[in-house]
Amino acid sequence: MTYFDEDGNRLTRVFYLLLAFLLISFTALDLSDVLPTVSDSLKLAGTALCFLYTVLLLFLYHTDTDRMALMLSMLFAVAADVFLLFTKQYAIGVILFCFVQGFHSIRLLTIKRFVVRMNGRISASYRNYKIWKAVLLQNLIQLVFSAVVLGAAFVLKWDHTWLLAAIFFYASGFAINLTHIFSISHDVRLLDDMKPLRCYALGMLFYFICDLLLAFCRLPGYVSFLSGLAGITKYVYLFVWPFYLIGLALIATSGIRHQNFYS
Repeated sequence: MTYFDEDGNRLTRVFYLLLAFLLISFTALDLSDVLPTVSDSLKLAGTALCFLYTVLLLFLYHTDTDRMALMLSMLFAVAADVFLLFTKQYAIGVILFCFVQGFHSIRLLTIKRFVVRMNGRISASYRNYKIWKAVLLQNLIQLVFSAVVLGAAFVLKWDHTWLLAAIFFYASGFAINLTHIFSISHDVRLLDDMKPLRCYALGMLFYFICDLLLAFCRLPGYVSFLSGLAGITKYVYLFVWPFYLIGLALIATSGIRHQNFYS
């Protein structure tokens, strides 16, 4: 793993060592199929560790909108994982993850605003580029996708209609954010922060793969003609949390950067 400065090097080394210990521990429990509550607690501890890391970044580096949004995304991820791991309130968990992607949208759109300023269009575009308008427009697009799914669910009398609508709102926002970060992470004008932004992009990709694997595992329980896949989902599920925690760790590491995108 590449680190970005001496302070970040020390902090990130300890962070990754602790995370590796948790990941190996709960994976061993899952492979042995024993102590599921302990395994779930270790998984939640991994998410909480990512949150604590981003809190420490606020004290170690300059506190700005980017790091605040990063910290809040991790906080909502912890809350969502509590509902998904220890309750049956899956809809609440997905809604909380919608907020997670919302905070990532704020991070990414404000970086794009910084790029607008670097283009020298300060007099018009920079002042007119309002983050809340960009986020609102993106949420409106997501609501359209969700409304179409919700309408189809009512017409076709699908079960779990509101859960499906929340999932599509979340998935569409995630897809938009993934497109933004891969575009930004290759922008040479952000050369001083290419490494942390590429960590951000890789982390979002791991995170996205985790969601795809989770969807593969959950769908047989909701779609009858996929019930034949239920036999292999327990093996696929073993990869869900490793991808998720590695993704979160890489995203958290993106908080170590040089440029102040919001000055």
